[in-house]
Amino acid sequence: MLDEYIDWDVDEEMGKNRVRADRILKDFSDVEGLGEVLSGVLGLMDSEVYNRVYLASDLGEEISNFAPPSREYLFEHYKQDQYACTILRKPVLNLFTDNVILQHYLATCGAIGFVHYVYKGSKLSLSDLDLQHTVLERLMVLLDNFDKPVGFHPPDEDFYRKLKNIKWDKNAKKLYGGILRIIRDITLVKWGTNSSTFGSGENFTLTFLAACNAVVHGRNKILPEDVSISHKTHLKLLNTDINNLG
Repeated sequence: MLDEYIDWDVDEEMGKNRVRADRILKDFSDVEGLGEVLSGVLGLMDSEVYNRVYLASDLGEEISNFAPPSREYLFEHYKQDQYACTILRKPVLNLFTDNVILQHYLATCGAIGFVHYVYKGSKLSLSDLDLQHTVLERLMVLLDNFDKPVGFHPPDEDFYRKLKNIKWDKNAKKLYGGILRIIRDITLVKWGTNSSTFGSGENFTLTFLAACNAVVHGRNKILPEDVSISHKTHLKLLNTDINNLG
């Protein structure tokens, strides 16, 4: 199906999404902050930042003024890259696995880079990776408080081993799927597709953040509250000029 040729009725589609959101909120009324999250997700339809970040993801290496660093350089300068590449599972056939794998980590790094590029307003330099990795560490441990001036311990090898073994609670999976359907509908209405680099990686980022929240709270299973926090964190990242966090 060629989605780009569909003449979407925006009001009708958003009406359907509001009904979906109300149903989700009713089914998961005990999840703290979910109403705020769903409002934020619905607001992506009119978000200029979301639009710019989404489109920036299709620029590839054009958002940077440097060649991709070598594996050796990344491992030497950024411990998180080393931990992720050596510990997280690498799928043999199917990227769309319930396990947390390297692609989840890479998608999250990519999302941070796209947001950084949009707010900076110019191409990223090699030194910008320092700030992006600082933001990554804060996201993984502090989640939606990543912009707060509080102390924290960056993820270590044990953190990644726990991520590697994280599982999904059935209700969490249901909540995740319900919200993802709304996001996919919004991207289809806005751009006729959800197949850009950002769109394809968005679900990986949301899963990664949910898993991180579970690990931070000492659990080996993703619960509905982790899904809510992951979306809250993602929405906050989209609306944060991370240049001010340096």
